[in-house]
Formats: sequence, structure tokens, C-alpha cells
Amino acid sequence: MTLLLTRLRATLLFYRSVAPFMAGISGLLLLAVLVPALLEGFTHDLIFRLLLAKLATAPVVWYLAEQLRPGQYWLYFNLNISRRQLWTGVVALDAGLFLGSALLVRAVLS
Repeated sequence: MTLLLTRLRATLLFYRSVAPFMAGISGLLLLAVLVPALLEGFTHDLIFRLLLAKLATAPVVWYLAEQLRPGQYWLYFNLNISRRQLWTGVVALDAGLFLGSALLVRAVLS
């Protein structure tokens, strides 16, 4: 239980450092694609297509995070958490937040 809690806290801490990139891409997808499509009446599988587009941007964010802060992983390595585990948690958390935001936008505009 302690190991799971430590990994969850480390994932949240790491997400905080990459959240500006992730939230910026989410905002662009929601405001520039989803809102106009919903106003035009196109709703068939749009949210899940946008979720796939959002997941496709994860390698770009990973690369930008590596370039801007190359020594950011020392704390997580000391906690015995690999980069893959960190990024898996961050992508899952961000996908969940994006899906929730998209469903909220759809509910507001419907």
C-alpha cells in the first residue's frame, strides 16, 4: 500500500511539472476543434477521436519535457520509479481529465 501511495504521489508531482504542456494541448483541442464541431452539429464519435489525437501528442510533450529539464528524473529514480511508469501514469491521468472536460463541454453546449 505504501509503494502504491508513493507512486501515486510521485505521478501527481511529476504531472504538475508537465501540466502546462498537457493543459495547453487540451485547451486547443477543446476550444478550437470540439466547440466549433458541436456548434455545427457534428457529434458522432468526435470526443473519442479527439482523445486519440490527444494521446498522440504525448510523445511530443515527453520530448519537450526532456529537452527543457534534462535532470528532472533524479527524485523518481531514487524512489525506484522508471520514466515509463511516470509517463504511463501522467498520460492516463491527463486522458481522464481531457475526457471529463470534453464531456463537460458537450453537456454545456447541448
